[in-house]
Amino acid sequence: MNVKRIDFAINSKRPTPVDLIIGANIRRVRRTAKLTLEDLARLVDISMQQLQKYETGTSRVSGGMIVKLASQLGVPITNFFPPTQAWNFVLGADTEGLVDLQRELIEAASTLSADKLQAVIAMTKALSS
Repeated sequence: MNVKRIDFAINSKRPTPVDLIIGANIRRVRRTAKLTLEDLARLVDISMQQLQKYETGTSRVSGGMIVKLASQLGVPITNFFPPTQAWNFVLGADTEGLVDLQRELIEAASTLSADKLQAVIAMTKALSS
């Protein structure tokens, strides 16, 4: 197995796993709050298209914007980040193609209802044990 480090270079055009997780979590919290893209974009004074880019991980979210989003959504900023136990995985080794698979999984999961997402989580935990 060829193992390499994930490239977290600032000038990298490709979203990192962290960008994808943060974006998916912004979408999850927004949907939980029953806000549309347009509603939340208006609240944080950005375009709907920019918010959509944040949610898909296409654009990186600044620290200031994370604080603004959390404030408007009434959640702590930690809601947008992976759980502590996931950081070793996110920051660890990347096998060939793994980042693409992670992105595909995150994008697919972001469209699931809460009960279906819980089922996917349970299945993933069962497979990893």
